[in-house]
Amino acid sequence: MDKMTQKLHDFLLQQVNEMAQEWLDSREIEENSVYSADASPEVTEYLREQNHYFTRTIVQVLKEGSFKNLSGWAQEIATKRACSGNPLYQSIRHFKTFRFIFLNRIEVFVDLHQSNITQRDILLWNKILNEAFDQMIELFTRYYGEVAEAQAYSQKMLISELSTPVISISDTVGVVPLIGQIDDYKSNDFAEKIMLQAKDLELSCLIIDLSGVPSIDTMMTNELFQVVNMLELLGIDTTITGIRPEIALTAVQLGIDFSKIRTYGKLKDAVSNLLHKR
Repeated sequence: MDKMTQKLHDFLLQQVNEMAQEWLDSREIEENSVYSADASPEVTEYLREQNHYFTRTIVQVLKEGSFKNLSGWAQEIATKRACSGNPLYQSIRHFKTFRFIFLNRIEVFVDLHQSNITQRDILLWNKILNEAFDQMIELFTRYYGEVAEAQAYSQKMLISELSTPVISISDTVGVVPLIGQIDDYKSNDFAEKIMLQAKDLELSCLIIDLSGVPSIDTMMTNELFQVVNMLELLGIDTTITGIRPEIALTAVQLGIDFSKIRTYGKLKDAVSNLLHKR
């Protein structure tokens, strides 16, 4: 490391506290965010310590000429942000804010040592430090995504394990309320669970409610109606409620015959009519 780069390294380390404070002062009120300006003193100090660690990690790149140590900070903080539920875009915005503060400090250093700094020095520092920021953001985004994906998968598996597809509302009538994306049910032996539970509960009628399903693809529409056909073989009549226009369109395009299936616009109407009949 040449003499001026060493001086810049030392100068930036001396500015750690001031840069952190400037960043903290730039915060705005953000609801349910760790970055909010009205966060508790404990959270503010926690952010200050993280920022100190971040700055020292970035500055170290000047000395070592390597980006290998960036991963540790990125993984630790990304994991905390993802686990706390802070949206990714908030972290990216604060990265951008702090990069501006950081580069302003380099401008101050250049102004203080103009006679000893070449254009080549400035271009080199700019290249190294911006690359360090870019790599840190890329690593942060990757680790955040991995944690968020793992959380979503765990939640889906937990729902699958704990949920009971068929809800019995009388001795002979049951309801299967589908919520969220139908695609979530593909790997959960959903059709098998429905048939086994309907059979175990000795149901004669099963209501499949789709009012909580925002969309459905062609493959899952076909699979859903295959379940209807299999229930029929078991002697169980199927009623479908809450069919959205796009689901109906997909079914028609597949040539699925609705004439054998009882349908209602609302679940409560189906429940009322079926229970009254029985």
